[in-house]
Amino acid sequence: MKWLIRCTVLFCSILGGIRAMPVKFAGSGDNVSSTIRYVALGDSIAYGYGLQDKEEESYVGLVRQYFEERYDYVVTTNFGQNGMRSEQLLDILTNPENTNYKKYRDTISYADVVTLSIGSNDLLHLIKLDFNMEEMIREGGAKFRKACSNFARNFPKIIKEIRTINPDVKIYANNIYNPAKGLSSYASVYEVAERYINLLNQAFQKAGGYCMINIKEAFDKEKKSMINISLKGREIDPHPSKEGHELISEMVIKQIAK
Repeated sequence: MKWLIRCTVLFCSILGGIRAMPVKFAGSGDNVSSTIRYVALGDSIAYGYGLQDKEEESYVGLVRQYFEERYDYVVTTNFGQNGMRSEQLLDILTNPENTNYKKYRDTISYADVVTLSIGSNDLLHLIKLDFNMEEMIREGGAKFRKACSNFARNFPKIIKEIRTINPDVKIYANNIYNPAKGLSSYASVYEVAERYINLLNQAFQKAGGYCMINIKEAFDKEKKSMINISLKGREIDPHPSKEGHELISEMVIKQIAK
């Protein structure tokens, strides 16, 4: 009979036909008998790009494993998408004509926890390694500033929309790290990126209604690079390594467990 009840609850959870009872978040060592729904939003960091086993090694997968140790049923949806920028995510959440509008909103409406990785692509796609830095700043400076300004408008709207869809959901958002850290050959790239990444990160500090995961600070403190710093042609692979994802997951879980 117990297995029948569990199957029935899980089936209803997946369908979204009933919303789970409000969950009591489990602290360290706790074992809470319930269902929890976890939704990951954002870019290729949420997707787990560059990992051998993104389902298990990404920070999303590691957070899911944390929940699986503490809840009877965990329903995880990872909407991470390579290359996603803040304006694209905002359009999905607010534009009824967007093909993903209903899917995202319906899933978020039943979520207990949302994690968010967004903003890197707003800026980093503008950085080109084969440009002279002075030329890049001269020709691209206005684009960098505009990208930061756009993100400063988009990010609070994203948080507000998630909160409108689901007033009770717990939201955890990663800020932006500098992927050129530790690349001595591209010290000038680091300096340019650092300048505008700091501008981007001001939007995280000013927005409310969520918990910021300060991975910028954490990655900067690590002596070992937390990034897959291999070069692909004339581009840096800016994604976190397996160790980087482990560090992100530890920080997210620490906040969840509070």
